[in-house]
Amino acid sequence: MAKLICTIEMDKAKGLILTTEDPEAKLVQTVTLDGTSITLEVKSDSDTSTFVQKADSITLRCKTFTLAADTIALESKEGSSWKSLKTLLLHSDEDLTVDSGAKLTQTAKDDLTLTSQKKLEATSTDAMALTGKQVDVKGESGPVAVEGTAVTLTGTKQVEVSAPAVQLTGDNTLGLESKVVNVKGDTVSVSGSAVLLG
Repeated sequence: MAKLICTIEMDKAKGLILTTEDPEAKLVQTVTLDGTSITLEVKSDSDTSTFVQKADSITLRCKTFTLAADTIALESKEGSSWKSLKTLLLHSDEDLTVDSGAKLTQTAKDDLTLTSQKKLEATSTDAMALTGKQVDVKGESGPVAVEGTAVTLTGTKQVEVSAPAVQLTGDNTLGLESKVVNVKGDTVSVSGSAVLLG
C-alpha cells in the first residue's frame, strides 16, 4: 500500500483543514471546518464528490449516489421536487400507491401509456371526461358496454353503426326521426299488434 500524506492545518481565518493524499492513486480526501460549514471532499483526476453541511442546509454532489436501507422515509414540511435530466424510473416489487390530498396532474409531451396485465379501472365520484383528437374504444375479445341513466351519441357530421347483426330495442318506445329516413334491405319486415304508417 502506498504511503499516504496526511496534513492538519489550523488557521484562524480558514478554520481546521484535514487532508489525506494518496499520490499513487491520485486521490485527495479533505475535511474542512471553516466556522460556518463542514465540507467533505474526495477528489481524483476525473471526479470529485462533496458533502457540505451548514446550519440550515446539506448539499451533496457526486457522480453516483446510492442509498440502501430496510426502510426509508422522506418528508418535507414545504414543497418537494424530484427531477431527472434523463430517465426517471419508479419501481416496486409489490404494491405502489400515488396519493394526493388535493389535485393530481400527470402530463407527457410525448406518448402516455397505461398498461395492466389484469384489470384497469378508472372511477370518479364526480364528472369524468375523455377527450382526444381521435378516441378509439375496443374490446379485444369481449363486449364493450356503455350504460347510464341517459346515453347520448352525437356526431357533428355522422354517426355510423356497423356490425354483422345490429339490434335496436326499447322496452317502452323506440323512435326514429329525421328529415329523411331511408330503410333498405333485401328483406324488410315491419310487424306489430298495431302498425301505423303515415
